[in-house]
Amino acid sequence: MAHDPAVLVARVRKAATGTPYTVAGTDAGFELVAEVSSPPGARGRRRRETLTHRVALDAATGTYRVTDSRVPVPDAAEEPEGPGDHRPLLPGFGRRPEATEVGTEGHRIVDAAAAELGWTRLRSPVERPGVVLAALLGFCVLLAVVALVLLL
Repeated sequence: MAHDPAVLVARVRKAATGTPYTVAGTDAGFELVAEVSSPPGARGRRRRETLTHRVALDAATGTYRVTDSRVPVPDAAEEPEGPGDHRPLLPGFGRRPEATEVGTEGHRIVDAAAAELGWTRLRSPVERPGVVLAALLGFCVLLAVVALVLLL
């Protein structure tokens, strides 16, 4: 099956219409770029950031790899917390920031368009152990809870 990068880029560009993303071609594939608000900082303020999903294509094997990066927008003013924002007691827990929602949407756009055309996503070797470790940790917690219930 022939994998045409131009067809995939066109499909992604069409799917990105109406989203915060713009699509730009590169030598290795393409980029999805959106301007988003950062998660709240220590003072509860946000800054504008450029969120970029770099997609490298290998037409010969029909595979692609996605690499994300976030860069602060130069000279962007800090934004105060919105009415729905709150700083959690523990960083990383609580309401997910807008940038995460937009980032997830970018991955869905690329993955859906690629799947329709028969492309396969290659994941970083770092991602796989993380998923296995999370599953193992969840299983250990479940075993500890069951052991506590049976002992009490």
